[in-house]
Amino acid sequence: MMEDGFKNKFGAILFGLFVIFLAVGGFFYTRYTITEMKDDNKKEKEEYQSFKVEEDKDYIYYKDEETISEEGEIYYKNVVINLQTQDVLNETLEKENKIYKENIRYIKDGDLLSSELKKYDYDNIYSLMFREYKNYEYNNYVSLVANDYNFSCFDDITFNKTKGYVFDVRTGEIVKEEDLLYEYHLTMDEVKAIMKTYLEGKQSSVDGTDVIKIDETLNELNNYSFYVNNYGHLCITYLVKTTQVDYNEDMEVK
Repeated sequence: MMEDGFKNKFGAILFGLFVIFLAVGGFFYTRYTITEMKDDNKKEKEEYQSFKVEEDKDYIYYKDEETISEEGEIYYKNVVINLQTQDVLNETLEKENKIYKENIRYIKDGDLLSSELKKYDYDNIYSLMFREYKNYEYNNYVSLVANDYNFSCFDDITFNKTKGYVFDVRTGEIVKEEDLLYEYHLTMDEVKAIMKTYLEGKQSSVDGTDVIKIDETLNELNNYSFYVNNYGHLCITYLVKTTQVDYNEDMEVK
């Protein structure tokens, strides 16, 4: 009986020590893990911020906004990519915008333009090219899409071209297209297959003829840009060729 009591008492002591060991060990492990996570998050945050030129501003912001035609919704503005690594790109985009602004043509006395031919009257503008910017941010990615449009008083506004940039804020560098596709486990052929299904769903016909030239759009796909939207989805902007007026389409890929 005494021996059994001793064993029970000894067992209880061992169990108590084991519980204390687990509690102490768990406390220090949790404290170490949380501290380590905080340090990692702090380090990651510092890495993100270290590439910013102006810490109090977004990664992409705009300046020098100017209204050319409120009726035609035509505006000019300069984009600023707030990353230390993108000075050259900022200068290039600003120069291109300046060229567009310097080449606005207005209708003047003596222009051979009749009221029958002049279909669109946006603040006496004869013709111009302008750029529309869209930007998105999701986790490590910041995306900028530049869509260029033509306008003439004969043909209204028509899509010209698109250019997209996806920046990794951890490095400040542009993500290559092949790396972006790899990240989303896609190939360009798979993207085209998704586009084909999407366009088939939007197809319409006039006098028995399909409006969207699906095969031509896919076979001559050289005017497009990828970007990551605010929800982390990979998207593409591209030129859709039609029997009427070609246009740009935004489509979620994955």
